[in-house]
Amino acid sequence: MLRYLISLFLAGTLTACSATTPPPSRPLPPSTPSETPSLTPGIWYDLIYHEQVERVVLVNGGPEEGKPSTDPLELWSWDGEKWSLLSADPEGPRWRNFASVTYDSDRKVLVLYGGLQSEDQNFEDTWEWDGTDWTQRATHGAGPRESAGMTYDSEREKVVLFGGAQSGRLMHDTWEWDGNEWTQVSTEGPSARFPAGFVYDKSHQNAVLFGGHTFEAQEIRTFGDTWTWDGVIWIEATTVGPSPRDGADAVFMPNSEQVLLFGGAEIDSAVTPLNDTWLWDGNQWNQLEVEGPPARVHPAMAFDALRGKVVMTGGSNAPGKILTDTWEWNGDRWACILGCN
Repeated sequence: MLRYLISLFLAGTLTACSATTPPPSRPLPPSTPSETPSLTPGIWYDLIYHEQVERVVLVNGGPEEGKPSTDPLELWSWDGEKWSLLSADPEGPRWRNFASVTYDSDRKVLVLYGGLQSEDQNFEDTWEWDGTDWTQRATHGAGPRESAGMTYDSEREKVVLFGGAQSGRLMHDTWEWDGNEWTQVSTEGPSARFPAGFVYDKSHQNAVLFGGHTFEAQEIRTFGDTWTWDGVIWIEATTVGPSPRDGADAVFMPNSEQVLLFGGAEIDSAVTPLNDTWLWDGNQWNQLEVEGPPARVHPAMAFDALRGKVVMTGGSNAPGKILTDTWEWNGDRWACILGCN
């Protein structure tokens, strides 16, 4: 619930800122029957690349208005040109916001943990989607949790979860999921927060956490620190990097063996959305002098392994406005593919 309240705070204080692809080698699961549905992002969504369907998949919490609490969570796929409804399975998880999502590349499943619908309805369940069906894997874990950072450590074959909020209290614990159970592995490391970027760096075999924010005495305080987790200890990097911010997103790019970070917002007496692009090489941050998408907080990004590009969509840059444009990063520049002004 805390992240929902903070999102409302941000929405009320933000000010406006001024290719055809080859078909996948295996068939996609059938979309839910409807008359060509169009994607309506909610206040929360996330992206992963799913190897079983060979597409970037968007996990959509919304649209929330008028939605029954029993409605299913939506999955949408990106083919390089458009978004298509992939699944809205009534046998799967109920819709929710601020869940944690990642992709287990060894077991070939999307992993979803926690989230909430309202102050009175939060979740601590674990679900997996194999490209066709949802399976509930656990009903308990790290406790009810919203907006925790979550990524997959492919070297140790563990999902790693950090921070977020539990029943209105910000957390700084680290948990791991091995496909069967959750285990708390640390209470040391970064301070309690909603992480701004949390991603596994496959080249250096550690999870990288950047920035984020906490909420104290009715004020938001942002972080600009960088930490790495190797499965044993957290280590804070001494390098200077992006400015302190909330709501950036980060993704590992295997073709360049670097982490890409984009956007977010600086928060002091005002909220300033950002559109800068940064690379993490395992030791330091480097800002790229490129023209990026319009500034925004809370974009969602994933690396499209089939097409070799980063896909970015969503975010907000004005009160109550969810952006619906979709951009791609080819390693040199950003290009708007859908919903361009």
